[in-house]
Amino acid sequence: MAGEVSGDQHAGALLEALAERVTPLEAFGVGGERCTRGGVRLLAHQQELAVVGFVEAFSKVRFARRLILRLVEEAVSARADAAVLIDSPDFNLPLARRLAARGIPVVFYVSPQVWAWRAGRARTISRLGRAVLVLFEFEKRWYEERGLGAKVVFVGHPLLDEARHELADPCAAPAAGRRRVVVMPGSREGEIRRLLPLLGGAVACLRSGRSDVDVVLVKADSVSRELLREVGGDAIGDWSIVEGPHLALLAASDVLLVASGTATIEGVLAAIPMVVVYRVATLSYLLGKLLIKVKNVAMANILCDDGSGRRIVPELIQGNATPERIAREAGAFLDDPGLSLRTREALARGRSGLGAPGAAGRAADAILSALGVARGGAA
Repeated sequence: MAGEVSGDQHAGALLEALAERVTPLEAFGVGGERCTRGGVRLLAHQQELAVVGFVEAFSKVRFARRLILRLVEEAVSARADAAVLIDSPDFNLPLARRLAARGIPVVFYVSPQVWAWRAGRARTISRLGRAVLVLFEFEKRWYEERGLGAKVVFVGHPLLDEARHELADPCAAPAAGRRRVVVMPGSREGEIRRLLPLLGGAVACLRSGRSDVDVVLVKADSVSRELLREVGGDAIGDWSIVEGPHLALLAASDVLLVASGTATIEGVLAAIPMVVVYRVATLSYLLGKLLIKVKNVAMANILCDDGSGRRIVPELIQGNATPERIAREAGAFLDDPGLSLRTREALARGRSGLGAPGAAGRAADAILSALGVARGGAA
């Protein structure tokens, strides 16, 4: 069950690793294009669940309830050997309870961010899951400090495998005298509608004081060019739009304007100075302020935290995310080579918290171990 684009990517890599270890392998559930290519029989597409914010999620409640019941019925009917639930806790925890009650073993892959908010869910996750597979080293320590680490396995981040291949083939640097700004406004329609006009305004502000800026927008697979043109309008008229592998592009660019989320981890892997931005509905933001217990929300800052809580890259959230402020922070990286270099070095150090390449294989092995299935056996 992968309810988001990043989850779809992780699920696809995991399925490939599992297929190398057990045969035959059949899978069904919720995912996206990567899962489809991997042979998953989709009962729903992840875009049908993809929303951001507490308030926005209410629009999906009835659909989610019906889908949970359908998934459980299908799992029981098919005598599924296991359910691998990837992040999306508001959907996956109710699903896990029903699956476990019907005798279907549950594995959590990509633990929900219990270290940031709603920490009480950690006990539920530990109770329901045969195994809890985490992507970050600090997550395992967090569980262990609370006596909940017995089932937790640190497998590392799957993006490291993509980075190893993509960064081996460097991208051309900007032309002499030019600066390259990369824009990554998110992978959901709601994010695009909230953030792309904001980032377009930031680029316009940045360009008002300098004439050397080239802009590249990285388009997520789940986002159509029609949506980008509709929302971005004339503001993105001369931007280059790329899709597909892009870590080498990031590594060869000057600054990244990015929506908070998995894309900031890509920024860490590419060690590119970045400005992290985010906006949600006002009520969602106010509820989040009450619940979230960490100083930093961008994974780039969390991974690079030396214990001081000092931010390596700016986080501009909600009212602080204005075109002028974003442009000012981005301009600081462009104008100060020393700041840019120090930021790149700090981000490079932060990569150690992501583990080593081979996360999908380690995740597959951990799942088979938790289920008591020998490698090479039948699924």
